Amino acid sequence: FRTIVYFACLGAGYIMVEVGLISDFVLALSNATVSASVLITGMLVFSGLGAFVSERYLDRARTVMPKIFVAISALLIGYGLFLDRVLDLIGTLPYALRLICCFALIFPPAFLMGFPMPIAMSTLARLGKDHMFLWAWGINGCFSVLAPVLSVAISMTWGMNALLLTAIPVYLAAGL
Repeated sequence: FRTIVYFACLGAGYIMVEVGLISDFVLALSNATVSASVLITGMLVFSGLGAFVSERYLDRARTVMPKIFVAISALLIGYGLFLDRVLDLIGTLPYALRLICCFALIFPPAFLMGFPMPIAMSTLARLGKDHMFLWAWGINGCFSVLAPVLSVAISMTWGMNALLLTAIPVYLAAGL
């Protein structure tokens, strides 16, 4: 049960953050398509880097992962409260510099969001629970598909910043 909840939270949380940031980045990039392209590319590349680096922390996962979840949550609080103002300022810069600044903003949360999945999969393998791999991937994928629908409902009701703030308890639940 804990494995299912963990991977459900990872799938939903990642997509909620991604959807929330895509719409916010339109402020700086002035184009929804470019915003989506930059954000999805940045999230995938930087979370991939996080996944790659996470291998170094496997032996300390029990102590490192709670800190990772708290750090993700702290970043999301900051982004939920201040990102609009920062992106307004970035929107006044030359376009190439806007892109660089947007990638720089994507890096911290995306990098940290790359840690939980590979560490959890490696932990399952170490515990001899290989039979849970299919469930982990399936639940994660299922909630990655359901999360955009939930994201639209949340953002239309309370706004995009609320969507980022809603992802916080989702990540904290995974951390528990």
